[in-house]
Amino acid sequence: MSTSAAAERASHAAGVLVLGNVLATLADIVVPLLIVRLLGKADVATLTALLLIYNTAALVVATGFPQAVMYHLPGRPRAERGAVARKIAGSMLVLGIAAGVLLVLLGLYGRSLLDAISPVDGDDVVDLSPLLLIALVPLGDLPGRILPNLLVAEDRPRSAAAYGVFRSLGLSLCTLLPLTLGGSVWTVAQCLVALGVAQGIWVLLSLRSLYGRAPRVPSPVSLGEMIRFGLPLGLTDVVAILNNSFDRFLIMLTFADVIFAEYQAGAWQIPIITRVPYVVGTAMAPQLVEMFRAGRPRDAIALWRGSIEKVSLLVVPIALVFVVAAEEVVEILFTAEYAGAAPVLRWYSILTVGRVAAFGSVIVAAGRPKYVFQASVLSLLSNVVLSVPLLVVLGFVGPAMGTALAFVPIAIFYTWTIGRASGLPTGDIFPLRAYAKVVAVALVGGAGARALQLSVEGSAALMLLGEAAVLLAVFAVLGTALRIIQPEDWRYIKAWLRLEPLTRRSPPRDDD
Repeated sequence: MSTSAAAERASHAAGVLVLGNVLATLADIVVPLLIVRLLGKADVATLTALLLIYNTAALVVATGFPQAVMYHLPGRPRAERGAVARKIAGSMLVLGIAAGVLLVLLGLYGRSLLDAISPVDGDDVVDLSPLLLIALVPLGDLPGRILPNLLVAEDRPRSAAAYGVFRSLGLSLCTLLPLTLGGSVWTVAQCLVALGVAQGIWVLLSLRSLYGRAPRVPSPVSLGEMIRFGLPLGLTDVVAILNNSFDRFLIMLTFADVIFAEYQAGAWQIPIITRVPYVVGTAMAPQLVEMFRAGRPRDAIALWRGSIEKVSLLVVPIALVFVVAAEEVVEILFTAEYAGAAPVLRWYSILTVGRVAAFGSVIVAAGRPKYVFQASVLSLLSNVVLSVPLLVVLGFVGPAMGTALAFVPIAIFYTWTIGRASGLPTGDIFPLRAYAKVVAVALVGGAGARALQLSVEGSAALMLLGEAAVLLAVFAVLGTALRIIQPEDWRYIKAWLRLEPLTRRSPPRDDD
């Protein structure tokens, strides 16, 4: 397949997946906004802590199998792909059982553990006993986590997007409906179990749809090979989730539950926008794998670099809107009661400005997952080294600042390792000059938005609207004038607004 054809196919798949993520994330956005209005801060802290612990436990035991799908399926006949997919799904079920056991232990002994290590009074720590019921969720949820990658590998991006919407809406409804109807956290747990069952059924139906007519053959990839490939990625997932959650666990252990709820209100990266580089990386993964296997690393890096240049046009200016308008955003979304979360959100938005590339997808495609693990360890160590002292010195906002600053060394290390994995000079990996131009133009718009913020008074909604309009308008006009934004970029945005990626057929792929 030519580079241009690969780019076209990846672009189509990325468009479908991003639009699917948009629809799914709309539900994710609504849930916390309603929860803070339905519950007091202490109850918000309990619910968010339970979800944080579940997601951490689920990812800890996933061991990289979802990523292994993208490496072991491309280029194989359908029958072999089916054998590999079924083996991975079965392995995820076993891991779901392991996750359930871990959650049961946390439900039984978590409160005692918190009382032992936290300086917070026992009445102000969260109740972890609902984890005893939530322990059933990973039996369906963990096998379901391979579906997005599996469906993309089988060139079904619309099905992958549909599953993402289903899962996100399901999580939202399972959280909101019980609370709206006067239910408790235990009722939420019951709904989550039902959703897990539905996810397991979806996995079975998808496997039958994809491979039901293919002959049954032995898997060409042994479980040992999958573990050897997936273990570094699994350890990477463990380290990555600990890294992403470290600041929140740190706040949960050192501050009262109401303060933890306030920190949680700011400790998030911008929905939809944050997912774009990773969705694009997922969409490109099959093409990257094929290019590396064909001995074309330069073509693979060229495809990846081009995606970064385009993704930054979307991510950077929107992230800077949240950097400038953090106070207004927090007041609108979470009410003035959570105003203390604004500095946390500002640092998280600064982090989003830098997240324009899915570094790991290139390293995995090149068959060097150990580099991803090394990078994740460095990221966690950097986070700990920065966040703990900043917590001591600056207090509440310190961990958020440490989380953002820790991204700098990891980006440098990732670029160096991609150069080693591809055999190309480090300077040819990340499009730093193009990215810097995008940031510079967006900062000009940010300066204009900040000037408006300092000179005009108004409601939070009007101020946010004005600041966003100034920043984005300056970026669009100046970026177009300097040809940083190309005519084809505007045409692509127009196509998205018309939802064309959901209706246009994917470019054909070479298959059996």
